[in-house]
Order: sequence, then C-alpha cells, then structure tokens
Amino acid sequence: MDPMMVPKTERFELRLEPSVLERVDVWRGEQGDLPSRAEAIRRLVENGLSRTGKEAFVLTNQQKLIVWLLTEVMKGQKGHDKHEQQTIHLIQEAIYGGHFWALDWTLTGILHDHVDDRASVSLVVNALDMWSSIERAYEKFDAAAKARITTEVGSWAVDPQFLGFDGNNETEYMSIARFLVEEMNRFQQFKGRDFNSHMPTVSRYQHMVWLYEPMRASLIGRDLTVDQVIELLKVRP
Repeated sequence: MDPMMVPKTERFELRLEPSVLERVDVWRGEQGDLPSRAEAIRRLVENGLSRTGKEAFVLTNQQKLIVWLLTEVMKGQKGHDKHEQQTIHLIQEAIYGGHFWALDWTLTGILHDHVDDRASVSLVVNALDMWSSIERAYEKFDAAAKARITTEVGSWAVDPQFLGFDGNNETEYMSIARFLVEEMNRFQQFKGRDFNSHMPTVSRYQHMVWLYEPMRASLIGRDLTVDQVIELLKVRP
C-alpha cells in the first residue's frame, strides 16, 4: 500500500478508573485473538459508534388491536390492585393517543434493549459452581485443616463464602447470579444471599475459575482438597 494512502490516526491520552479497565480486560479476554488494551478500547469505541441507538417504540395497527383486546380482557378480571389498574389505563390511553413514548418512559423494566452476554452467564455459572465446591469442602474440613487455610491465606479466609459481584460496576453479573438462584432455583445453597460484594470480583473469579477447571474434572465422588482450596483462595484481586 502506498504510504500516502495509509489512514492517519491521532494519538490521545485516556485515563480510566481501575474498575473500567477490569471490564475492558474481561471483554478482551473473551476475544479469540486477545487484543491489547488499546486495541480492545478501539474496537469497543467502534462498536459503540456503529450502533444507531435505541429505536422508538411503535406498534403496528394489528399489534395495537391485540394489545387493546388484551387490556380489555384484563380490565374485566377482578383482583387488580391500584397500580395494575393504572398501568392498564396508561397502556390503553397511550395506544388511543399514539403516546408510545409514555410507555417507553413508564415500563422501563419491560421495554429495554438489554440482553445478557453469554460469556457473562458462563462466568457466573462457573463461579457459582466453584464456590459451591469451596464452601462444601471447607465445611467438612477439621479444625486443623481450617487453621492451616487461615495461616496460609489470611484471616479473611475464615469460613470463605461466595460474596457475589459489585453492585455498582458488575450489575449484569450480579443480576445473572440472582436470576439463576432466585428464579431458576439453581445453586440453592446461595438462596437468600445479597449477591452484592460491594467491590469488584469479576477479575478475581476469572482467575479462580481458570485454576478450578482442571480441578473440577477430578471431583467425581470427592471434594476439593485443602491444598486446592488454598490455591483458589490465594487468588487476590
């Protein structure tokens, strides 16, 4: 290629918080060619700029008729509380007047574009499975084994438990974990927990899961050993 034809690029400095860099590292680690941080950020910027944004919520005439009939059926049913009655009324009035933006504003829990990333789901499932093994093994250890873990890992490793994900910066992971446990009834030993670690954990769990994978293959009929639990718990953020 003629050097004169090479597109010009412009260098600029970018400072990011550690939590954002961790998310960038998670994303680039999921790519097949493991791009550098700079290349990963460039791709993310291009992906973001290529999106057209959220499309306006509209209904075809056929869809309007279906929704209207459904709301009419709901109006005829008993047992709706005041909030539900207001929602039914809002939907009908929005359809009647063409105020679909009002539905977009009000029903944000329904009318959104978010879809869980499959790689995020995979990490959460693997993390829950790993922590199930860690907690189950630790509960069976005798006092001497537990004391050894505390000595080699640290006092924070007393009764180690799955803490969840950061509610500020890892909300997708936290939401997936809650849905798996509370709605799908998977990993029931974690039911009732908060799932908010109040600190970033994704990077640490990724490293722990990477160590755990070869261990899991040998856990048929047995639990993790003390050495294996120590190896996993020694992974720090």
